[in-house]
Amino acid sequence: MVVSNALRRILVATDFSPGAAAAVDRAVQLARAHGAALDLLHVFDVGAWRSLKGVFDAQRLTVDPPPDVASKQRLSDLAATLAADTGVEAEAHFGVGEAAERIVAHARERGCGLVIVGARADPGWLGLGGTASKVVRLPSCPVLTVRLSAARPYERVLIAADLREGSLTAAQFALRLLPDAQHQVFYALDPALDRDLWIGGLGKEHIRLLHDSMHAYARRELEQLADGLSREARHPVLAEVVDDVRSRAIVQRAASMPADCVVVGHHGEGALAERWLGNMAQHVLHHTQRDVLVVP
Repeated sequence: MVVSNALRRILVATDFSPGAAAAVDRAVQLARAHGAALDLLHVFDVGAWRSLKGVFDAQRLTVDPPPDVASKQRLSDLAATLAADTGVEAEAHFGVGEAAERIVAHARERGCGLVIVGARADPGWLGLGGTASKVVRLPSCPVLTVRLSAARPYERVLIAADLREGSLTAAQFALRLLPDAQHQVFYALDPALDRDLWIGGLGKEHIRLLHDSMHAYARRELEQLADGLSREARHPVLAEVVDDVRSRAIVQRAASMPADCVVVGHHGEGALAERWLGNMAQHVLHHTQRDVLVVP
């Protein structure tokens, strides 16, 4: 993925739930910071409507506008209000079909540099809702899942590093998206490696030496990454290496900082790139109470 210096268009999906409202607020904040245009997208699921319309009062349906008409008007009103109140160039877009597929297709068609979705309809719940879960698996560009209030800009960002090229791409995008935040690259050396070495027949002393060597190597690589990133950052990028299970360590470190946003790589490769989200990224998305930026 090529990281653009300019973020020109942001897509935010809304179903008008509290979680979507938090996503819209964050999208407006980032659009203003980058001078980007904002696409507000609501997707009307015809299949879901057909399955539910039987429970609606038939007489009421003859008085009230159909849901798709009401949603279009609500979306247009929201775009107009945002444009008037914030000065952001906001456009309303209405789609029909499966929500996640339409969100991803819209991002591709419109050349959006970032997609923002609410993590869940109720932002206080852990995990991801169905639409957010699908969108992060089908990224055409970085995806930000939002659960925190956008009352203030992000101040502390935790970047989960794995010492592969994708970590550099994710970190560079995070720095350019959130230049005023304090960034920390973070790597966890999984103790399971020691167990595998022990099962392989190595002695304790040999395992300890190998572990110390791997820890030192990881620290050198991470500090080198942080130093390189610091040259293009407004604040020095910090580096930390710990011994722990990666997914658990990232969630715990994000909570203890506390981080406002966690950055993870998508890790898809080849033909599976659009369907495979790494186990670590999935764990973080489902267990952290922070916003998560997934960078393909």
